[in-house]
Amino acid sequence: MDIPSAASISALKAAQTQNQINTAVFKKSLDVAKAQGQAAISLLESAAESFDAQKNSGSGHFDVKV
Repeated sequence: MDIPSAASISALKAAQTQNQINTAVFKKSLDVAKAQGQAAISLLESAAESFDAQKNSGSGHFDVKV
């Protein structure tokens, strides 16, 4: 019967902890990417609405501020 050594048990626990940390960091990164994607979509929708409103006003000009 092979009895695991204290070093191998410690290494296994460290690997499990590192895996949990990596998973948590990945989840946070995914949440941030989703939020950034949603913000980009909102910005594009807002720009499209502004363009449509300007186009429908009949002035034919679109002002851009930098």
